[in-house]
Amino acid sequence: MLLTLACTLAGTLLATAPAQRPALTLDTLVARTGAYLAEYETKLSSVVAEERYDQVVQYYATTAGGARISMGSGQWQRRRKLLSDYLLVKVSGMNGWQPFRDVMEVDGDPVRDRENRLMDLFVNAASLALDQAARIAEESARYNIGSVSRTINVPTLAIVFMGQANRYRFDLALESGRKIEGVETVGLAFKESQRPSLIRTRGENDLPASGMLWVDPETGRVIQTLITTDDGTLQSEITVTYRPDERLGLWVPARMKEVYKLAAERVEGTATYAKYRRFRVETIEAIK
Repeated sequence: MLLTLACTLAGTLLATAPAQRPALTLDTLVARTGAYLAEYETKLSSVVAEERYDQVVQYYATTAGGARISMGSGQWQRRRKLLSDYLLVKVSGMNGWQPFRDVMEVDGDPVRDRENRLMDLFVNAASLALDQAARIAEESARYNIGSVSRTINVPTLAIVFMGQANRYRFDLALESGRKIEGVETVGLAFKESQRPSLIRTRGENDLPASGMLWVDPETGRVIQTLITTDDGTLQSEITVTYRPDERLGLWVPARMKEVYKLAAERVEGTATYAKYRRFRVETIEAIK
């Protein structure tokens, strides 16, 4: 009786033991993430979000040699609050989508020349595609404060990096993950190896990027991103966290946190995204 019972239990345990999943490989994760992002960029391009963006600049006194004087000695702050619409726009003659921050209010005051600038950017534009893309990027960064000139402070930058057109530029590695927004993720680390780099200084020097995408290993869905740069003088770090939007059926940027460090200055920014909605662009051509 005992032998029969033991055999029966053993058989039951063997029958109900879950099959082991094959180990996740880098190639598999890259393929899943790439497929997800290819579809995601198209879906997000028909969506606009309200962005509330707070920037703080901390200035420090320094010695003649550039060393920072101790905290509390000769330092002051500057703050700015921006209210904008954030969206991806299509630039004629270019592949992919261009992030655009349409600033509506600065510290609570409406932007007066906004409509004229939008007309010049998108309706009256007669410049080459690359020139127009550069103008859109500069317009998106027009109200940044601090001496750090930057157009990389957009929440979808990591998606551009890992898109099909740019993925070859990065060395990738599989890293351990963590639980973010209730999802057990794995890390997809990247380090830019191609030159010229995608991010450049004002002096046209290379500023290669590195960072991490925290990804749902089953679907390739991006849950959080990190981009860092460091040229020995300026350090930057941008973290973006995604959350699900039930109305859109998409995981969308919910929060962007950025930090830029110089010897005499530290810039911090926090942007939150809400009121996501779909939009449609219509053009009417009248023939006289």
